[in-house]
Amino acid sequence: MPEERIAPAAAHGFEQGAAAYEASRPSYPPAAVACISERARLGPGVRVLDLAAGTGKLTRLLVPTGAEVVAVEPVAAMRARLAELGGVEALDGTAEQIPLGDGSVDAVTVAQAFHWFDAPVALGEIARVLRPGGSLVLVWNLRDLRVDWVRRFGEMLVEQGEPRPYDAYHAVDYARVVADAGAGCFSALRRWSVHWEQPCSPELLVQRAASVSVVGALDPERREVVLDRIRRLTRSHPDLAGRPSFPFPYDTRVLWCTRR
Repeated sequence: MPEERIAPAAAHGFEQGAAAYEASRPSYPPAAVACISERARLGPGVRVLDLAAGTGKLTRLLVPTGAEVVAVEPVAAMRARLAELGGVEALDGTAEQIPLGDGSVDAVTVAQAFHWFDAPVALGEIARVLRPGGSLVLVWNLRDLRVDWVRRFGEMLVEQGEPRPYDAYHAVDYARVVADAGAGCFSALRRWSVHWEQPCSPELLVQRAASVSVVGALDPERREVVLDRIRRLTRSHPDLAGRPSFPFPYDTRVLWCTRR
């Protein structure tokens, strides 16, 4: 199945940046994992689908719940990382064409990915594979843009004046999206969030930039220009300069609903 099934920036950018994604992207804090596990009622005898699972940042945290974990991911380089995880069935597929049977899972998790989906089609597929009463859980790690260097980091990932698609989903009302695009199949979306910090370093921050889809999709010369901007940020910003390590602040947002 061709990678054109998904947005070109995601297909190419994440294929090129899979190693940087695994090395630099944050995991999810224990409080968020506990919230996800509780809302999705994960445990032995429960089958959970981690949809658009990437390299398995959330997937690996679901395994200790004792649930049967199935991960679906369309990008081959990311799916190869999933295949290395123990206790996980890794499948090729998209949110719009989930390779599972009707009513075959008790819960669906989507971490750092729902904004890439064709919402009406994807929600129809999720409703198809999810048993009545099952949970849909959407998760995002959002960079804390109130911090000056974090905001500048995001601005430096694209040329001045270009849109930053990776920030566009921050202000989306996903409760409205699910209500409008879910065809009445889901209950009202509820929300929970927690603030936390990922330990970071200058080298890791450069890798974090390389993991962003729009950066990974650039030709090597233009990509290096972007990464050099981030290197200069680590040397010049007063909160980063001369520091071998520093905290990268995030807000993790968890949203959930149930299949009617």
